Amino acid sequence: MNKTLMAGLAILVAIVVLGGGYLLLKGNNSSTSNQTMQTEITPAQNQTSSQTATTVPAAKNQVNIANFAFSPATITVKVGDSVNWTNKDSMGHSATADDNSWDSGVLAQGESKSIIFSKAGTFKYHCSVHPNMHGTVVVQAQ
Repeated sequence: MNKTLMAGLAILVAIVVLGGGYLLLKGNNSSTSNQTMQTEITPAQNQTSSQTATTVPAAKNQVNIANFAFSPATITVKVGDSVNWTNKDSMGHSATADDNSWDSGVLAQGESKSIIFSKAGTFKYHCSVHPNMHGTVVVQAQ
């Protein structure tokens, strides 16, 4: 009987510890999942660029990542506009320039990243995790 009682107490303690750890991790993930990062892209004629990242509100030009696709696949914006990518899939995805001049990093479900495009041009990109996913940002002069 003591062995049964001890085993029951051990199981109860394990459930409490594991459940508390799960809730703690879940709380930490939800507090960061709504962050939006923004990067300004200033590519030269050959589409190389420098990057800086700061936290900002969501962009007006939205690309959703869902069902292993960028939607819309092609977005057209003006010089100085930002594009905001939001991952709505349960898998991690990125928006990575084909020439590697900019990269959102891998976005978890619910995370967003904004990139400001400061020069006109056509910028093809893909998901670094799933290279079969492709998109295009067309940046027009003002």
